[in-house]
Amino acid sequence: MSNIRHIARWISSTFPQPSPFAWVALAAVLAIDLVWSIWGGFHVSVGSIKNLSLAAFAMSMLVGFTIYGRGRDDLEALVAWASATLFVIPFSIACVVLCYLAASVGLPLVDARLAAFDQTLGFNWIGLLEFVNVHSDFGRLTTAIYYAAFPEFALLILFLAFTRRTDEVRELVDIYWSTLLLTIVLSALYPALGPIGFYAPSLDGFQTVTATAGTVHLPHYLALRAGTYDTFDFGAMQGIIEFPSFHAALALMMTWSVRRSPRLLAVGLVFNGLMLIATLTEGGHYLADVVAGSLLVAAAISVRHYLTRAKRMTETTNPLQALRGFD
Repeated sequence: MSNIRHIARWISSTFPQPSPFAWVALAAVLAIDLVWSIWGGFHVSVGSIKNLSLAAFAMSMLVGFTIYGRGRDDLEALVAWASATLFVIPFSIACVVLCYLAASVGLPLVDARLAAFDQTLGFNWIGLLEFVNVHSDFGRLTTAIYYAAFPEFALLILFLAFTRRTDEVRELVDIYWSTLLLTIVLSALYPALGPIGFYAPSLDGFQTVTATAGTVHLPHYLALRAGTYDTFDFGAMQGIIEFPSFHAALALMMTWSVRRSPRLLAVGLVFNGLMLIATLTEGGHYLADVVAGSLLVAAAISVRHYLTRAKRMTETTNPLQALRGFD
């Protein structure tokens, strides 16, 4: 037990980002991936070795940065960025595998219920697609912004770290991993093809979205549900989560992370607002997906704020004062 505590203290001091719970979550996801893959008869393609090797090389460099800069005030920003990125890379890869495994559960599709929710709100998905097609410049802009989500996330971690906003780095990464895990769980319980798969419109007449908008995930997704997909190819794997929309969740959590910078917040509100629209069109999501993703982020932010506040109160409260409260 003492050895485990010693290792935990070393990890916490060497890799200050993100929170200790995040590293526990990473270990848990890796363990689930391994056990489920073996149990389900999945394996990794030979071609994936190159992609995994590149990821391992990047991670080894990040480890070097954190160890080299540990304890140095002048390299605090570098250590914060490197340790946060060191977590995000393997966690994201592990979650791609996990969402594929979750899709293989094969519960009944809920597209009809999601479409009914949209209709109850008066939302016309085909109408939105026609709108961005008619306003072609707007449509192409939103499509481009859709694919900027993960580069934006990486740049935000870099910016927050090198402006010494280490608390914001930890907050953003905590919201990222907790929301992503919740999204994967719900995607397994409420699987969906998406509005393009459900409504089956021809995209030939919609020039402002790509030819594979909202459908790029379907070959793998349908094969997983049919039990005919058993080889993980990390060079070809896609984001296959339909409900809730993690793209929408990502847009909102990134906007939240810059709330203390008025100028960046203004840019983020516009840029990520357009990303939410693109999530519906280029991403091929129901409005219900976006609403659910938004609620997940709100829940993750609220829970983290509560836990962080409770921890700070515990750390700052004088035990003698606390005992006097029972008098």
